[in-house]
Amino acid sequence: MPSQPHRLPPFAALVAFDAVLRHGSMTLAAAELGLTQSAISHRLRDLERYFGLTLFERLNPGLRVTDAGHRLSHELTPLLGTLSGLRRHVRGRPQVRPFRIGTGSALLNWWLSPRLPALAAAFPDLAIEVMTWDPAAPRGDVDLGLVWIPREASTEGPCEVRFPDEFVFPIVSPKLLKCHGPHDEWSALPLLAKGHRGEDMGPEWSWTTWLGPNSTRPEAMRFRDISGTLQAAVDGNGVALGRSLLVADALRRRRLKRLGRRSEARLCSKVQIARWRDPTDHDAARMAAWLVANAAS
Repeated sequence: MPSQPHRLPPFAALVAFDAVLRHGSMTLAAAELGLTQSAISHRLRDLERYFGLTLFERLNPGLRVTDAGHRLSHELTPLLGTLSGLRRHVRGRPQVRPFRIGTGSALLNWWLSPRLPALAAAFPDLAIEVMTWDPAAPRGDVDLGLVWIPREASTEGPCEVRFPDEFVFPIVSPKLLKCHGPHDEWSALPLLAKGHRGEDMGPEWSWTTWLGPNSTRPEAMRFRDISGTLQAAVDGNGVALGRSLLVADALRRRRLKRLGRRSEARLCSKVQIARWRDPTDHDAARMAAWLVANAAS
C-alpha cells in the first residue's frame, strides 16, 4: 500500500506567524513582509485552521500569544534559522546590497538609532549605511531619504510615503519639576527654544502661541536645532517644545515629562517623509513601509 503524502503546514503562514511573534504587531509584520495587515491576519487564521488551535488571542488593541503559540514558536524559530542559513551554504559567501539611508541628525539620534538593530534584522540582504545631512539641503546620493518638509510639499507619489502626523507640546525633565516643587508647572521654569531668533518655523514652535501674546517671559536659552534643545531639556535646563515622534522614547523612559493637557498639542506644520528615487526599488519601498509602520506603533 503506497504511503500517504505528508500534509505540510502552509509555509507562508509560518513566516507570517514568526514575523508577528518577533514584532508583537501585525502592522510591523506586514511592513517587514511587504503585505497588508489583512493578508497577515488571513495567513494566521490559515495556520490556526491547520493546527486546529488558537495561536493568538486578539485583544483591543494588540495580540497575546497563547500556550499553543509559544509551543509552535519553540519548534519554529530554530527551523527558520536553519532554512535562512541554506542560502549562505549554497551561495558560499553571502551577497548583500549596499543601501544608504539619508536622515537629519535629530531623527537619527532621537528615534532611528535605537531601531537600527531591528531594521538590520528585518533586511539581512542589505548592508545599511546611515548618512546624516542638513535638513535644509538633503543629499541625492542615497537610496532612501528621510526628509522633514512643509506639509503642502508632500506629494504621496509612488516613491514617497508619509509618516503619521506629528504634534508639538511642551516637555521637561521630571527632575527639574521635582526641584521646583508642586507649584504651577509653568510658573518659574526657564524656556528653551530652537532656531534663530525671528525665524518662522510655524506657530507651533513659538512660545507666544503657548503663553499668549501678552507674555513677557524671556527665553532662557536658544539652540540651533531641536536635537540640542531636547538634550538641554533632558539635562534639566528648562522647558522645551518637542515633536511627538522624537520625544516618544524619552517620555516612555521617563527622561522627559509632557506638560499641559493633551488637547493643547498643536499639529506640526511639517511632516516626516520617506522618499526614494527609483519606483522599481522594492527594497526602498519595503524599508519605507517598515519605518512608517514602526513610527505608527
